[in-house]
Amino acid sequence: VTGAILWGPPGTGKTLLAKGLAKESGCNMLAISTAELWQKCHGEDEKVIKALFSLGRRLHPCIIFLDEADAMLGARKAGEKRHLRSMLNQFLMEWDGLMSGLNSPFILLATNRPFDLDPAVLRRAPVHIHLDVPSLWDRQKILELLLKDETLQPGLTAAIIASQTHKYTGSDLKNMCVTAATHCVDEQAEAGLEDATERILTWEHF
Repeated sequence: VTGAILWGPPGTGKTLLAKGLAKESGCNMLAISTAELWQKCHGEDEKVIKALFSLGRRLHPCIIFLDEADAMLGARKAGEKRHLRSMLNQFLMEWDGLMSGLNSPFILLATNRPFDLDPAVLRRAPVHIHLDVPSLWDRQKILELLLKDETLQPGLTAAIIASQTHKYTGSDLKNMCVTAATHCVDEQAEAGLEDATERILTWEHF
Protein backbone atom coordinates (compact mmCIF):
# COMPACT_ATOMS: atom_id res chain seq x y z
CA VAL A 1 0.00 0.00 0.00
CA THR A 2 1.56 3.29 -1.11
CA GLY A 3 -1.06 5.71 0.16
CA ALA A 4 -4.32 6.33 2.01
CA ILE A 5 -7.11 8.89 1.94
CA LEU A 6 -8.79 10.39 5.00
CA TRP A 7 -12.14 11.77 3.95
CA GLY A 8 -15.20 13.22 5.61
CA PRO A 9 -16.93 16.50 6.47
CA PRO A 10 -14.87 19.49 7.67
CA GLY A 11 -14.01 19.51 11.36
CA THR A 12 -14.12 15.74 11.92
CA GLY A 13 -10.42 15.44 12.82
CA LYS A 14 -8.63 14.40 9.62
CA THR A 15 -5.67 16.72 10.17
CA LEU A 16 -5.67 15.93 13.90
CA LEU A 17 -5.48 12.22 13.13
CA ALA A 18 -2.55 12.84 10.78
CA LYS A 19 -0.70 14.67 13.58
CA GLY A 20 -1.36 11.79 15.94
CA LEU A 21 -0.14 9.32 13.33
CA ALA A 22 3.12 11.23 12.90
CA LYS A 23 3.77 11.04 16.65
CA GLU A 24 2.63 7.47 17.31
CA SER A 25 4.17 5.84 14.22
CA GLY A 26 7.67 7.19 14.77
CA CYS A 27 7.85 8.20 11.10
CA ASN A 28 9.04 11.54 9.82
CA MET A 29 6.21 13.61 8.37
CA LEU A 30 6.25 16.28 5.70
CA ALA A 31 3.00 18.26 5.86
CA ILE A 32 2.49 20.24 2.66
CA SER A 33 -0.22 22.34 1.06
CA THR A 34 -1.08 23.14 -2.53
CA ALA A 35 -0.03 26.75 -1.92
CA GLU A 36 3.50 25.61 -1.03
CA LEU A 37 3.80 23.56 -4.22
CA TRP A 38 2.34 26.28 -6.44
CA GLN A 39 5.01 28.31 -8.25
CA LYS A 40 4.68 31.34 -10.51
CA CYS A 41 6.99 30.12 -13.28
CA HIS A 42 6.04 27.19 -15.50
CA GLY A 43 8.12 24.12 -14.76
CA GLU A 44 9.00 25.19 -11.22
CA ASP A 45 6.03 23.28 -9.77
CA GLU A 46 7.39 20.00 -11.08
CA LYS A 47 10.86 20.74 -9.63
CA VAL A 48 9.39 21.40 -6.19
CA ILE A 49 7.38 18.15 -6.31
CA LYS A 50 10.46 16.23 -7.41
CA ALA A 51 12.47 17.75 -4.55
CA LEU A 52 9.67 16.88 -2.09
CA PHE A 53 9.74 13.18 -2.97
CA SER A 54 13.55 13.18 -3.00
CA LEU A 55 13.55 14.58 0.54
CA GLY A 56 10.91 12.04 1.54
CA ARG A 57 13.16 9.19 0.38
CA ARG A 58 16.09 10.60 2.35
CA LEU A 59 13.95 10.86 5.51
CA HIS A 60 12.75 7.25 5.26
CA PRO A 61 10.52 6.16 6.94
CA CYS A 62 8.51 9.20 5.91
CA ILE A 63 4.86 10.18 5.46
CA ILE A 64 3.94 12.99 3.05
CA PHE A 65 0.68 14.53 4.21
CA LEU A 66 -1.31 16.65 1.76
CA ASP A 67 -4.34 18.43 3.23
CA GLU A 68 -7.23 19.56 0.98
CA ALA A 69 -5.86 17.14 -1.61
CA ASP A 70 -8.70 17.70 -4.10
CA ALA A 71 -7.34 21.21 -4.79
CA MET A 72 -4.29 19.76 -6.55
CA LEU A 73 -5.14 16.14 -7.27
CA GLY A 74 -8.62 16.66 -8.72
CA ALA A 75 -9.81 14.76 -11.79
CA ARG A 76 -8.21 15.91 -15.05
CA LYS A 77 -10.64 17.70 -17.33
CA ALA A 78 -10.60 18.64 -20.99
CA GLY A 79 -9.54 22.24 -21.55
CA GLU A 80 -7.92 22.84 -18.16
CA LYS A 81 -4.64 24.76 -18.00
CA ARG A 82 -1.58 22.79 -19.01
CA HIS A 83 0.51 23.60 -15.93
CA LEU A 84 -2.25 22.28 -13.61
CA ARG A 85 -2.19 18.96 -15.41
CA SER A 86 1.62 18.96 -15.37
CA MET A 87 1.64 19.32 -11.58
CA LEU A 88 -0.71 16.36 -11.16
CA ASN A 89 1.20 14.26 -13.68
CA GLN A 90 4.52 14.94 -11.95
CA PHE A 91 3.05 14.09 -8.53
CA LEU A 92 1.67 10.79 -9.88
CA MET A 93 4.97 9.93 -11.58
CA GLU A 94 6.94 10.50 -8.39
CA TRP A 95 4.36 8.62 -6.34
CA ASP A 96 4.28 5.50 -8.48
CA GLY A 97 7.17 5.93 -10.94
CA LEU A 98 10.49 4.28 -11.62
CA MET A 99 11.97 5.84 -8.48
CA SER A 100 9.47 4.14 -6.17
CA GLY A 101 10.92 1.49 -3.87
CA LEU A 102 11.12 0.32 -0.28
CA ASN A 103 12.36 3.74 0.84
CA SER A 104 9.54 5.63 -0.90
CA PRO A 105 7.43 7.91 1.29
CA PHE A 106 3.88 6.93 2.22
CA ILE A 107 1.32 9.40 0.84
CA LEU A 108 -1.50 10.42 3.18
CA LEU A 109 -4.24 12.62 1.70
CA ALA A 110 -7.06 14.45 3.46
CA THR A 111 -10.09 15.78 1.62
CA ASN A 112 -13.74 16.76 2.06
CA ARG A 113 -14.47 15.77 -1.54
CA PRO A 114 -13.00 12.31 -2.27
CA PHE A 115 -15.09 11.82 -5.40
CA ASP A 116 -13.42 14.84 -7.01
CA LEU A 117 -10.00 13.14 -6.89
CA ASP A 118 -8.48 11.83 -10.08
CA PRO A 119 -9.02 8.08 -10.66
CA ALA A 120 -5.24 7.58 -10.82
CA VAL A 121 -4.97 9.03 -7.31
CA LEU A 122 -7.68 6.69 -6.02
CA ARG A 123 -5.85 3.73 -7.53
CA ARG A 124 -2.57 4.64 -5.85
CA ALA A 125 -4.28 5.15 -2.47
CA PRO A 126 -6.49 2.06 -2.12
CA VAL A 127 -7.13 2.59 1.61
CA HIS A 128 -9.99 5.06 2.16
CA ILE A 129 -10.77 5.95 5.79
CA HIS A 130 -14.06 7.73 6.42
CA LEU A 131 -14.21 10.13 9.37
CA ASP A 132 -17.88 10.96 9.77
CA VAL A 133 -19.70 13.31 12.13
CA PRO A 134 -19.23 11.84 15.64
CA SER A 135 -21.93 9.72 17.23
CA LEU A 136 -23.50 10.45 20.62
CA TRP A 137 -20.91 8.28 22.39
CA ASP A 138 -18.09 9.91 20.38
CA ARG A 139 -19.32 13.39 21.28
CA GLN A 140 -19.46 12.47 24.95
CA LYS A 141 -15.85 11.22 24.89
CA ILE A 142 -14.67 14.32 23.00
CA LEU A 143 -16.41 16.59 25.51
CA GLU A 144 -14.92 14.67 28.44
CA LEU A 145 -11.47 15.37 27.02
CA LEU A 146 -12.19 19.03 26.30
CA LEU A 147 -13.74 19.65 29.74
CA LYS A 148 -11.47 17.46 31.89
CA ASP A 149 -9.93 20.52 33.62
CA GLU A 150 -13.18 22.47 33.89
CA THR A 151 -15.70 22.56 36.73
CA LEU A 152 -19.31 22.06 35.65
CA GLN A 153 -22.34 23.06 37.66
CA PRO A 154 -23.94 20.21 39.68
CA GLY A 155 -26.09 18.03 37.42
CA LEU A 156 -24.42 19.14 34.18
CA THR A 157 -22.36 16.41 32.53
CA ALA A 158 -20.63 15.77 29.24
CA ALA A 159 -23.34 13.21 28.44
CA ILE A 160 -26.09 15.83 28.80
CA ILE A 161 -24.25 18.31 26.57
CA ALA A 162 -23.54 15.55 24.03
CA SER A 163 -27.25 14.71 23.84
CA GLN A 164 -28.02 18.30 22.77
CA THR A 165 -25.29 18.60 20.11
CA HIS A 166 -26.58 16.37 17.32
CA LYS A 167 -24.44 16.59 14.15
CA TYR A 168 -21.77 18.70 15.85
CA THR A 169 -18.25 17.86 14.65
CA GLY A 170 -15.23 17.66 16.92
CA SER A 171 -14.23 21.16 15.82
CA ASP A 172 -17.73 22.47 16.60
CA LEU A 173 -17.56 20.97 20.10
CA LYS A 174 -14.18 22.54 20.76
CA ASN A 175 -15.39 25.97 19.62
CA MET A 176 -18.50 25.62 21.80
CA CYS A 177 -16.44 24.79 24.90
CA VAL A 178 -14.06 27.70 24.27
CA THR A 179 -17.02 30.05 23.83
CA ALA A 180 -18.68 28.77 27.02
CA ALA A 181 -15.47 29.37 29.00
CA THR A 182 -15.17 32.85 27.48
CA HIS A 183 -18.72 33.71 28.52
CA CYS A 184 -17.93 32.56 32.06
CA VAL A 185 -14.77 34.70 32.22
CA ASP A 186 -16.70 37.70 30.89
CA GLU A 187 -19.31 37.24 33.64
CA GLN A 188 -16.57 37.09 36.28
CA ALA A 189 -15.03 40.27 34.92
CA GLU A 190 -18.37 42.06 35.03
CA ALA A 191 -18.81 40.94 38.64
CA GLY A 192 -15.36 42.25 39.54
CA LEU A 193 -13.80 38.78 39.89
CA GLU A 194 -10.98 39.20 37.36
CA ASP A 195 -8.50 37.38 39.65
CA ALA A 196 -10.72 34.32 40.20
CA THR A 197 -8.67 31.14 39.82
CA GLU A 198 -11.65 28.89 39.15
CA ARG A 199 -14.70 29.08 36.94
CA ILE A 200 -17.89 27.08 37.01
CA LEU A 201 -19.49 26.46 33.63
CA THR A 202 -23.28 26.35 33.60
CA TRP A 203 -25.81 25.28 30.98
CA GLU A 204 -26.43 28.97 30.18
CA HIS A 205 -22.79 29.38 29.18
CA PHE A 206 -23.14 26.56 26.67
